[in-house]
Amino acid sequence: MHYHRGAAHWVAAVLIESLTKTDYRAFIRENIAEPLGLADELFVGLPDRAHGRAVDMYEPAQDGGRQVALGEQNSPEARRAGSPGGGGYATARAMAAFYQMLLQGGQLGGARLLSPRTIAYVTRNYTGDRVDAYMGMPMHRGLGPHLRGTTETIRGLGSLASPRTFGHGGVGSSYCWADPDSGVSFAYLSNSRVPDPWHSARLDRVSNLVHASIV
Repeated sequence: MHYHRGAAHWVAAVLIESLTKTDYRAFIRENIAEPLGLADELFVGLPDRAHGRAVDMYEPAQDGGRQVALGEQNSPEARRAGSPGGGGYATARAMAAFYQMLLQGGQLGGARLLSPRTIAYVTRNYTGDRVDAYMGMPMHRGLGPHLRGTTETIRGLGSLASPRTFGHGGVGSSYCWADPDSGVSFAYLSNSRVPDPWHSARLDRVSNLVHASIV
């Protein structure tokens, strides 16, 4: 088992276009963002009119002493492209709302996107405690998100999270998750890409603060 951020999503985009005869970016907008009322906050393929709202991404320089901008990834072309493997743009509010939809059995604000049975199928632990060779720890993979599970180590969801908590992160900069036991959904977005072990450490601390505040 080895995490690969691009492969599955490119396949999913091809399947969407083959089955619907629609550009996958338009399909996501029309069938997910718009019904949830998030069309101005959640994009795969950022329209030109919204580029001024997008922050540039940064990562540590090779000398470790400063942050440098990720040139090509901050370009209008990259934002416009909406790459299936990492081309999404959203506000924290939109991501928390999306995960809240998953917690509420596939509906939000009167709009239903998915069935509870589909969500249960997607958020099931398919890989058990097998170690992900890329992450170096058990990731308890579902079909998209991963779960907290009961192992000692976990990435991003917080060590205090209930075993059923599920979510995913984005390239050393963000994490979003949902806890079915508490009903809380959470989104942390940053434009500072930090490598591990620092990224996992900061997300574990931030997520644990959220879990600890749930009463």
